[in-house]
Formats: sequence, C-alpha cells, structure tokens
Amino acid sequence: MAADSDCALALKDDFLVDAKSGQLLSERPVSAGAMSVFWLYRDGERYILEEENSSQAKSRRWLVFTCYSGKVVLDGAYVFSIDIDMNTGPYWHGYDCRGDAKPFAVPTKDPFNEVALEELCGDAEGWVVSGRDTEVPVSAKGLAVSVPVYHARNRDGSATYLFTESDVPDLSKLVCLSNCADVAQTPGRVSQETAPLKRGQDGTLCSDDESIYFSCPLQGGKTVSICAQGNSKPTAGSVQYRYGVPGKIEMVYPKTASPPKGKFFVVDASEGSVNLNIIKFKSGAYTYLVNQAFASYLSVLKDDKVVFRQSCNAGSDAYIHRIAIFGLEARPKSAEDFR
Repeated sequence: MAADSDCALALKDDFLVDAKSGQLLSERPVSAGAMSVFWLYRDGERYILEEENSSQAKSRRWLVFTCYSGKVVLDGAYVFSIDIDMNTGPYWHGYDCRGDAKPFAVPTKDPFNEVALEELCGDAEGWVVSGRDTEVPVSAKGLAVSVPVYHARNRDGSATYLFTESDVPDLSKLVCLSNCADVAQTPGRVSQETAPLKRGQDGTLCSDDESIYFSCPLQGGKTVSICAQGNSKPTAGSVQYRYGVPGKIEMVYPKTASPPKGKFFVVDASEGSVNLNIIKFKSGAYTYLVNQAFASYLSVLKDDKVVFRQSCNAGSDAYIHRIAIFGLEARPKSAEDFR
C-alpha cells in the first residue's frame, strides 16, 4: 500500500488502518471467529477485504469498497458458503450485496467488516436460487452459482456467476453471466442494462417493429437476441444485443440504440463443407460471438479463452439473417472465431 497515495489503507494486526494518519477504521479488529483469515488487496482506488473461513461451511466473503480523500464508499460484497443436500451432496450458495454510493461513516465501533456487511446486506441470508440448474460451460472447468441480489439492503432479483477454472468461489476468477452490477462501478464485469421493449415478438427479445438478426432460446430459459431497426448499412439505423427473458432484460449492448459501425461485425468463418456464420462484438474485456453452424450457440471469450458457451434449444430465428450482411461491417475470420 503506497503511503503517499490519496487514501492508503493497510491491514495491521487485524485492524484496518489509514497508512498516512494511523487512524483505525474501527475500534475493534475485523473478526468472524478463530477460524477466519483475512487479506486486504488494492485495485486502483478500490480495496477488497477477503475473509476465508476454515469451518465446515468454508465461508468466503469479499467486501469491496473505495477510499477517496479519507472517505469510504461501500461498493458491494460477495458471500458464499457450502452446504449439503442429503440427496445430491454438497453445493455452494450465497448472496450478492450492492451499495448505493453513499459515504460510509468511519471509524465504526464494531468490527469494520461486520458493520459494512450489515450496511450492504441487512438481514440477508444466503440461499440457492437456481445454482444447480445453471450449467457450467462445456469448454472450461468452473463453478456456476446463482444467488439473490440485495441493493442497499433490499432484495433485487438474482444473479448468476461463473468462477472460471475453479471448483470453489474465487473472486479473481469471477465472471458475471446475468444481472451484473453496473460496469462503470465494477470494472471487469459484464455490463447490465435494461432494454425498453415494446410489444415483443414471440420467442425473441425484439420489439414488433424491429428486424430479428438472430434469436436463440438458451438452456435454462434465457434468450439471446440481436435486434435491428432501419439498418441498411453500418452507419444507418440501430442494432442491439439483448440477453434475458421478456420483461427482464439482463444485458443490452450498446446501452443506447445506435448505428452498428465499429461495434458489431459479421464474419463468414466457413471452412470446407462446414458453414459457420458469426455476429460478434466486444464489451469491456469480453468478446461475444453469436454463432450459426450445424447448431447455433452463444460464446463469450475473456482474454482469448471461452468462459461461457451454450447452444440453442430450438427457435425459428436461430440463424444469422441474410440482411445482417448488408447492415453490419464484415470482418475476415480469425483464430478467436474457432475457440
């Protein structure tokens, strides 16, 4: 922790300390029992207080907060524990709590971690929403868990997370698959927006006045759709990617309907007798590929590695519509198209 930074914190003898002034952030040390170990990490101006508990529940907690000029803002918390189902065995469950960007008063009388979690989560109790119904991507080892979400102590739906190449929750390997936090507040996670739909077309997330470039009902009940309006060339009309269910869109790109030039690309990746057509775009660290081959599917890449892949169950629009070729920029096929 750089002591000459605007707000430098350190974890010393289980106390969170301002490295410049020496002020304690709480009168009592961070604590959750003798079986817990704490670490403090820094990512720019954000801090991550990690707790790992070695009890039978193997609880893991990550408290994320920001420090500006001595003021603390709670960004959110992730809490996961293991439980055992007598019929199916052990499984992970938990909850995701998100802050309201208001300053958090320090020092606190009780342990900083306990007060901060109470402020973010209220009386939230972890429980499984649909974790065992969420399939791990076929191309990578990982753990997928669906958890309830709390925003400023109030229940706000649920979110699904994938911990890539890990069979236990690990924040450094977290990928958000649905109901993600605002990417502007939490860099590195897939962005979440709400798409204003009118009267939707059956089986898609497109409005009735939009063209369907692609729409695919995925396993688990979610749908991925690419919708266009007035798009005769890359600089005209608008194109949007949407993911979720009708009435509850969990991700939309771009946030505002706009021409697709520089955002969406169409690729003819066919080789030999195998046809492969793709619409792709990049959002943050992630590349999304809507693929039409023998079977249609959605792939998500991060750092050139597949972190999510799921095929369509059915759907009459699960193919790249020919008019997309005229409305989107063409790109030559590349190695990432065959990941």
